Amino acid sequence: MLIGVSAVIGGLGYYKYVEITSAIEMAASFPEHYEVVDATEVEISEHTPTVSVLGSARSPLHTELFTELSGKVALVGTPAGGSASKGDVLFQLNIAEEQARIKSARARERHARSVFNRYKQLLASNAISREKYDQAYADLIVIQSEIESLQAVIAKKTVTAPFDGIMGLHDLKQGDYVSANQLITNFVGNSDKIWIEFSVPQFYPELAINASVRVRNIDALGASSYQVAHIIAKDTQISDTTRSLKYRAEIDRNLAHYTPNMPLELLIPISDNHTVYQVPAVAVNQDMYGAYVMKLAANENESGTYRAHRLPVQVMAEVNGNKLITQGVEAGELIAAAGAFKLYEGLLVRVRNTQTSPALIAATGE
Repeated sequence: MLIGVSAVIGGLGYYKYVEITSAIEMAASFPEHYEVVDATEVEISEHTPTVSVLGSARSPLHTELFTELSGKVALVGTPAGGSASKGDVLFQLNIAEEQARIKSARARERHARSVFNRYKQLLASNAISREKYDQAYADLIVIQSEIESLQAVIAKKTVTAPFDGIMGLHDLKQGDYVSANQLITNFVGNSDKIWIEFSVPQFYPELAINASVRVRNIDALGASSYQVAHIIAKDTQISDTTRSLKYRAEIDRNLAHYTPNMPLELLIPISDNHTVYQVPAVAVNQDMYGAYVMKLAANENESGTYRAHRLPVQVMAEVNGNKLITQGVEAGELIAAAGAFKLYEGLLVRVRNTQTSPALIAATGE
């Protein structure tokens, strides 16, 4: 019985051995598993770390129009949204009374001047006293001063364009009553420059005059492009409420058609340039151990294939679809790009094509 049982067990063991050996031989006959990915080479770039702040557009020629005196509107010289040249009458209150008084004063001025000239001739021949001559002169000056005073009142009732520009929106029309010092509207002058005003928190380095910043308008899709502006002025002290320092930058209107008070986003440099390694964003993956890329090392056993090796990296920023790495890779190394997430240590890899990342040209990053 023992011999029979041993024979049965031995037979089953041999059968299983043959089965496993056949499976191993069959598996060995299949090619090794591999993944196909895009590849790219690590490149060196220059990058300036920046921080994003909010700002607003300003026109170098901008003013608010007020009336110095109260009264009824007699003339609206420029409609809302209309263009005006420097010196054009934009608004004027009723000046009929002042004009009538000036007409009367000019008639009295002509008479006083005639008397003064006659007394001047008589004084030269000692036909009148000096006192009468002085009184005639004083009467003439008083009347002239009265005319100048009335002309000043007319000027206060007249709002003229301080420079060439465009009138803002308003609702005034002839016959409307306005109070003294009432805001009428805004007036924006024609300028080939746009000012950008922004504040930087005090814990960031101060920006120098003529330093470059990048600016763009805040649109709904975030697709607007950055333009380079240059700082032309900065405040003399840090605000005691916001603890920020205010700056003013300037940009050519041909580059940026910003409307006054438009909110803007600015990227300001916060340190000197850094030499970094640039790779496509898809080449960098993240797991519980941190960020990493998959280096592709040439496979000695088969030409045209590679082995994947994990390289931990330190990512500094992302600019225009590229990751900027400070350490973990070397320039010229071949790494996996699109499809890198499929790879693991030692995996056989075939490359679909080799990409070249666009160079980081901008003087400031993000």
